[in-house]
Amino acid sequence: MENEIIKSVNIEDFRIYGEKIDYIDDYVVVSNTLEDLTELNNSDGLQAIRINFFLIVSCVEGEGEMVINGKSYQLKPNTAVICLPTMILSRIHFSAFNKVKCIGFSSNFMERVMKKEKGSEKLFINIYNNPVMHIEKERSPVMHHYSALLMSKIKEPPHRYRKDILQYLFAALFCEMINEIQRLINDTEEEPERGFRRAAYVFKHFMAELSKDGGMHRSVSYFANQLCYSPKYVSSVVKQVSGRTALEWIDEYAMEQIKIQLKHSDKSIKEIADNFNFSNQSFFGKYVKAHLGMSPARYRQMPD
Repeated sequence: MENEIIKSVNIEDFRIYGEKIDYIDDYVVVSNTLEDLTELNNSDGLQAIRINFFLIVSCVEGEGEMVINGKSYQLKPNTAVICLPTMILSRIHFSAFNKVKCIGFSSNFMERVMKKEKGSEKLFINIYNNPVMHIEKERSPVMHHYSALLMSKIKEPPHRYRKDILQYLFAALFCEMINEIQRLINDTEEEPERGFRRAAYVFKHFMAELSKDGGMHRSVSYFANQLCYSPKYVSSVVKQVSGRTALEWIDEYAMEQIKIQLKHSDKSIKEIADNFNFSNQSFFGKYVKAHLGMSPARYRQMPD
């Protein structure tokens, strides 16, 4: 895959598809087609895309193929593929007559919902090693109920509590999905090797330190020092367990805290930069623009 052109795809990239998307906000995207990913995959000479969110694609009718991290996976009815953030898709192809359901959750959404979940590290390891799972028909009615309720709420006219209601429903659906994935894993998994258990332990404590830090530090070295390991080792195990680099986790978590301050506080941009330990406002501005594609002031002015 070294010679491939790889583009990172975030949830916000789907906004350009407008009415083809059933629902999209900063944290969730819902679609009944993979056409959007296929177009992103084939645009501008791109040969691969890096998914920067948690994506679940369930195959309802037809057949398909997805090449994930260089390995081909076949999808048939009642199967689903789960892509962790930073997994690379280098082929997406479905038969002419197909029906799929797709839902993507941002990493921030995942972290918020699963922050108290024990054993999530082992879950990531299993998904990373085997992203395709069989969906049992007798258990699917629960998901259909959630889907029907969500679609009815999505189609409602905008009102004061619509966004909050949808966020709670999406969180409940996400937990149901994770619970089902965990159940399937428990039915088939073998005891992980000692190296994986150790990696999961380090990843768990890395995420705990990241959450406790609140975005104040943005280097792998800082967190490695907190954990009493070398930066190289921490980077290696975080990548092994989650499929994402330690720096990607650090930057994303820091940006989530910064975005909250920009949108929901009366502090000046200079005060926010100081609060997050940036050496000056200029460096803060460059950091924000590198991750959001716009200045802190412009992001603050954008409507929610």
